[in-house]
Amino acid sequence: MPDCESPMTSETELCAAASQTDTSLAGQYRSNGYVVLEEAVDPADLSAAAASIEQRQIDAGRVSRSDRYNKAGRIDFTKIPNLAKNDESFRRLASSPAVVQAVEALLEQQALLFRDVMVIKPARDGALLDYHQDSEYWDIEPRALVSAWFPFRTVEVEDGCLRVIPGSHLRQYPHDILLGESRSLPAGITSALRRMVSLAGTGDSDASGFSAARKLKNGLLGNFTRRLSFLAKLQDLHARIPEEEKLRAVNLPVRKGSVILFHSMLLHASNPNTSTVDRLAYIPSYMGSDYSFRGVGDPEFLVVGESASKIFKKIKSVKS
Repeated sequence: MPDCESPMTSETELCAAASQTDTSLAGQYRSNGYVVLEEAVDPADLSAAAASIEQRQIDAGRVSRSDRYNKAGRIDFTKIPNLAKNDESFRRLASSPAVVQAVEALLEQQALLFRDVMVIKPARDGALLDYHQDSEYWDIEPRALVSAWFPFRTVEVEDGCLRVIPGSHLRQYPHDILLGESRSLPAGITSALRRMVSLAGTGDSDASGFSAARKLKNGLLGNFTRRLSFLAKLQDLHARIPEEEKLRAVNLPVRKGSVILFHSMLLHASNPNTSTVDRLAYIPSYMGSDYSFRGVGDPEFLVVGESASKIFKKIKSVKS
């Protein structure tokens, strides 16, 4: 957490942004499942992370990524996970003082980095992502993690901003895996595929699961969608939502330097990117140090409040 007594101007400004959560924003988060921290990130940290990810895309040997392809054979969605523990610029971003202070206020305990991922939606081809609750994917209890959505530029509706259903974090929705646009797989197959996610590493994290299963999952899904685009939705869970609830959805355009914090049970989607510029969003997800792990392996997680060095901590492991 930041030293809010520091005379440094940048530190003081970041603390001022984080302090919003102490009163009204904390109440908004409990009620709606999300808050927006305005001007919460140091622009220099965003620039450093953007430069790093650009270099990683140029140097393909330095990045583990999974791509999804559309009917035209073009990439419409890319995920690059596990950046914070392998890249100093992303560790600084995930450990942004204002964000960590806000997250720890919402968790009411020390924050650990459960997972982090860069999501890229290419210009014009960036795909729509359907409604889902993140905790349906993740082997962490309780289902009350906080994710942070960092844009690298101002993101409007046409750029592929987040779309959320306020208050939906207060209940659990059934989820399906789709074949094609709308055909749900049988519940047994969906359950089996969900268990396979644990074997490959919950939350796309390389801290848990088996590396062979992870490579198999990423390779098969990427290659399948390149040749058989109707299989693209096999990578995602899709929440079953009454149509009247969808009418309550709101778009969340956000300015560069601001961050959206949202609950891991909040129903959220993202709009397609129809703009002429790629849309990059960095999404670290935080859990409390008293949470429990129910997945495969015995992982350690980054302590984000210790920004000066990399410190990892285990949490309680509970086997089902």
